[in-house]
Amino acid sequence: MNITELEAKGLKKSFRIVVEAKALNAELEAELKRAGERIKIPGFRPGYIPMKILQQRYGKSVQPEVIKNVINRATNQALATNNLRPALTPQVALDDYQEGGDLAFTMSFEVFPQVPEMTFDDIALDRHTFEVGDKEIGEALERIAQSTPKLNRAKEGAKAAEGDVTAIDFKGMIDGVAFEGGSAENFRLELGSGQFVDGFEKQLIGAREGEERTVTVSFPKDYAGQKVAGKEAAFAVTVKEIYTKETPAIDDAFAKERGFADLAALKEAARAQLTKEYDQIVRNQLKKQLFDILEERYDFELPQGMVDLEFNTIWDRFKETPAGREAKDDESVKEEYRDIARRRVKLGLMLAETGLKHNLRITREELGRMAMQQASLYPGQEGKILQFYRDHPERMEDLRGPLLEEKSVDFILGKVKLNDRKISVEALIAEDAEADDEAPKAKKKAKARAEEEKTVSKPKKKKAAGE
Repeated sequence: MNITELEAKGLKKSFRIVVEAKALNAELEAELKRAGERIKIPGFRPGYIPMKILQQRYGKSVQPEVIKNVINRATNQALATNNLRPALTPQVALDDYQEGGDLAFTMSFEVFPQVPEMTFDDIALDRHTFEVGDKEIGEALERIAQSTPKLNRAKEGAKAAEGDVTAIDFKGMIDGVAFEGGSAENFRLELGSGQFVDGFEKQLIGAREGEERTVTVSFPKDYAGQKVAGKEAAFAVTVKEIYTKETPAIDDAFAKERGFADLAALKEAARAQLTKEYDQIVRNQLKKQLFDILEERYDFELPQGMVDLEFNTIWDRFKETPAGREAKDDESVKEEYRDIARRRVKLGLMLAETGLKHNLRITREELGRMAMQQASLYPGQEGKILQFYRDHPERMEDLRGPLLEEKSVDFILGKVKLNDRKISVEALIAEDAEADDEAPKAKKKAKARAEEEKTVSKPKKKKAAGE
């Protein structure tokens, strides 16, 4: 095998590799011989089929896999010989291959950059400290109470008002034809919740139990359900029951309904949960301070392929939002997200280098806990998610990178100087919101159009959306 370097410019590397015909043919014959031990051909015993016959019948079918394996081994050998670590999978361009001849191809890639020596002892960060008081606990319990109201059957003859919960049957028609997902029975709908497409709930206000109404709505042109997007639909609706909401009293009975011994136990659980949430805000603030310092302090070339891959990922997600659809090909917005991609790649490389230099490792137990956390994001599907990871161990390895980054952050935070500054919970939340306002302009647009987005992608409206 002959390896010739074609390019060595910055992080970009390119090699031309030639595998001699003799070596390639030997690989082909070895593969055909292995196949001959399994294949049955009349007149021959398995393992004793002449090579010429195997080549005639199966040579072309095994050739692609053999060439693929030869290229993989050759690229790995070239990388090992030159002590190179590609940032992404090398791109291979195969020369015109003539059967029986040499196999020649070009391998192009970018290597990981040399990250500068990093020091952390001289970094000082402000760390907020706080105390969760009775006020925050009371507000949290009030939110729970309001989100889980008691439903009381409305008095006979009462009219449905905004905020009431109705049990309805409905059937939607477009141009006189029923559409998929446009019908349901005994569906619980809170009027004014924005659960259904704009205009639907408003037209039920004032209805009485047993009343039938025709509700007409127009689906937005950019509605998620493409089959109904931009079309007008008429729904035949029967209001079967009306319920008024009553916020329950926050007492021992309230706590027991939620699995706690008494109100005091519920309050302590709320304190612990709030503390955990605010601790995460503090950690995020520390990380942002740290990342800002590291990004400004160290400079090195970034693999453009990694930057492009990161940009494409975040840009594709952004395009799914209303602001993203509005931005379209706005180059100024794209450049904002390219800056985000460059920052993410740069910081990721620095954290990876920290983990490598200081021998930080991720254990199987840590991977397992991370898989459990991922599964918990899909209530009712936890078993399937965990089985997926068991069936696809390579996807479990995808969790290793984020875990190593967090472990590297923990390592660095253990080295820097932390200046504790006591702060109220209100001020902590306000600073977190202010930091969010420093996001890219495109992100601000998305926040400003949050109300519009509710009419486009809220999952609960699917019952009346034809999705």
